[in-house]
Amino acid sequence: MSAALQDDARRTDRAEAPPLLMEGLSAGFGARMVLTGVSLAVAAGAVTVLLGPNGAGKTTLLRAVCGRLEARHGTVRICGVDAEEAAARRLIGLAPQEIALYRPLTIRENLETFARLAGVPWRGLSARVGEVMARAGIAERAGERIDRLSGGWQRRANVAAALVGAPRLLVLDEPTVGIDAQAREDLAALVQRLAADGLAILLVTHDFAFAERVADRAAILKAGRLILEGGLADLLAARFKGRRMAEVTFGTVPDGARKAALATLGLAPADEPDLYCGLVADDPHAAAALIAALDAMGAAPRALALKAAGLEALYALAMREAAP
Repeated sequence: MSAALQDDARRTDRAEAPPLLMEGLSAGFGARMVLTGVSLAVAAGAVTVLLGPNGAGKTTLLRAVCGRLEARHGTVRICGVDAEEAAARRLIGLAPQEIALYRPLTIRENLETFARLAGVPWRGLSARVGEVMARAGIAERAGERIDRLSGGWQRRANVAAALVGAPRLLVLDEPTVGIDAQAREDLAALVQRLAADGLAILLVTHDFAFAERVADRAAILKAGRLILEGGLADLLAARFKGRRMAEVTFGTVPDGARKAALATLGLAPADEPDLYCGLVADDPHAAAALIAALDAMGAAPRALALKAAGLEALYALAMREAAP
């Protein structure tokens, strides 16, 4: 085969390869192994949310994806290119948790700077920046300095900066930190538009509500291992079919003995000390039966709500199932 045909074949393979394909990745620092045997794929037009407690290995995984950490075992490929190659890094747009913009510069000036760094030709630079600003919905604020924008506008500009190089894979690291409810809605709509346009998106967040709004797939890390991965709707249906989430609020915070009694009913502590959650049957009598059981143990609730089990419930269940 001629060199030209070989180049054409490689370009075809890269065009057809998933934007992110991780197979059996093990990686770490020095003698410490952080990730063990992690396999994950992110397809074009899909949003995959990566969840896990602090120390689970999420940051290490992102470093491997961005070619900043060499794999001990396994592979990480971006559109068929090894992640450690410069060609792979040009296919990734990273919007980090910290706002990675020049604060005294305007939105347009920032995007022009990042476009040059991404290798956008000078002749097409202005058009590319204009296209990205329109895509991210920030064109109306193009001339405003970053340090004079609200947190929500800064977040959108941060995402726009990751898009100027026309990446195939967008990595969003905790994109909702420090923004209000309306800004979260705007950002969710942007993420959904980008995915609909065919961009592959890897989302790392602790914001369950935001992730559930935008994600097609979920992957959960614990202690460096992938303990659950799949289509979000499929995972929820498989684990919670015929069951609903009960949220029980008590007038006083349960003590140690009361906690143990609540555990026998499948209720576990949630974010607030007086709030407990658990699964109940999805039938009209479930709430009455749970209230009767609580009354019998002298733990009458102040409030009880039933709702469909979502991503947060799936995460909590996966953590319990993976407990040693």
